[in-house]
Amino acid sequence: MSTIKVSIKNAGKVYELELNAEDTGLTFKNKIQELTLIPPERQKILIKGGKVNDDDVVSNLNLNTKQPIMVLGTPDKNLPVKPVEKQVFIEDLNENQLVKVSTDPSGLVNMGNTCYLNSSLQALFQVRDVADALKNYQSFSSNSGSSSALVVALKNVFQQMAKKHEKVTPSLFLSLFRNVFPQFAERDNTGYYKQQDAEEAFSQILRVLCDTLKVEDSFKISFKTEQKCLALPDEEHQTGYEDALKLNCHIDIKTNFLRDGILGGLKETIEKFNDTLQSNTEYEISRTITRLPKYLTVHFVRFFWRRDTQKKSKILRRVQFPFELDLAEVLDESIKQEKVTIRDKLRKIEKDNLDLVRDFKKAKKDTTLNPLEQQEEDEMKILSIKSKYTDSFASILPEGFNLEKATENPSSVYELNAIVTHSGSSADSGHYQSFVKDSSDFDGERWWKFNDDKVSSVSKEKIEQLAGGGESDSALILIYKAVGL
Repeated sequence: MSTIKVSIKNAGKVYELELNAEDTGLTFKNKIQELTLIPPERQKILIKGGKVNDDDVVSNLNLNTKQPIMVLGTPDKNLPVKPVEKQVFIEDLNENQLVKVSTDPSGLVNMGNTCYLNSSLQALFQVRDVADALKNYQSFSSNSGSSSALVVALKNVFQQMAKKHEKVTPSLFLSLFRNVFPQFAERDNTGYYKQQDAEEAFSQILRVLCDTLKVEDSFKISFKTEQKCLALPDEEHQTGYEDALKLNCHIDIKTNFLRDGILGGLKETIEKFNDTLQSNTEYEISRTITRLPKYLTVHFVRFFWRRDTQKKSKILRRVQFPFELDLAEVLDESIKQEKVTIRDKLRKIEKDNLDLVRDFKKAKKDTTLNPLEQQEEDEMKILSIKSKYTDSFASILPEGFNLEKATENPSSVYELNAIVTHSGSSADSGHYQSFVKDSSDFDGERWWKFNDDKVSSVSKEKIEQLAGGGESDSALILIYKAVGL
């Protein structure tokens, strides 16, 4: 008699169980009850095809043995439960115990011109791979260095943010950050700390995290470079390779869309010595992408140094950016075909998924269910749609591709997840904020606005207004995530 080993997930816990191929659906449910105390009639088992009936045969259910099977439901209310805890009133809690009753994310307290840092941290907090790596990070030595201490301090900040404390004060992290990077400890003539460039702070933190947590592969973009002498076009071109943690979007008078700026940033002209001419001459450097990371950071190069004012002035031009970004046209030929093939198949999956979402939203509610049962029913349908999407996506990927451990984008398509913005005319003044997509919103229409410790919900339409065009909020950093990962 053949056996099948599967794992189930309920209320955040994972359980292992073993089934015989000839077992019925009822036997499956009874084994789940033994582990979770959820009666069979209250169980909702999330598998391909939907509902598990009592007389179904396990061998015909196509159970997923590689990932936990979601089980919704709660134990029978008549079963013994732990004693009810003593009621605590909000007015009796101290400031450290006070957390939001709602599910709103945490704000970060501004400690004097630190909005540049707060906005960077809020953007990084939503990157799951960074948050998970921080959660598991252990510094084994008190002499492990300033970078390690900085990472431990960030871990503590993220732990507080994960608990959804209403306001988090990253004072220790700020102190260590200024110690590791003294340029951010600069003061004005009155002794106050100066405003700083959020992109510079973001890049420094990301580099420390990549080096300490070993998450660089999740952000690394690889390029193939080709240099050609403009004065001697027939001379052999020089080929090279380089890596970066961000993609630059250069802005000039012709830049209207993100695509324009990216294309402009992949070409540059430099001057260097040419052996044939025995003199300096111009070379054009062209870049194509040979590796796309799981998380793509795009930097709008909005600031430039003005000698007359001795400040980083801001390019106020409006540059529109998409919620879904396709980089197929800037890929190197060595990877382009494979990425585009998966992209085209992914488009079909996305269309089918959109139809399922539309049907779910239009479906009439079951009036025989109470609110809790209706919530569970909706959750199961949502999980079913997400599970079907994941399974369909996995089916179009190369053999052996691990969705859970992937650090590279298998296609050329990204979805926008977070934005750091700047308002004002100079990098050393004005105000920085961040906007983060609400991961719990099934429609993807809701975003969180982080204005230091003030957190509010905004619509997708508000995000479209962050393209710039004046001194109001303009996108400075975009964080995209590979679609499907």
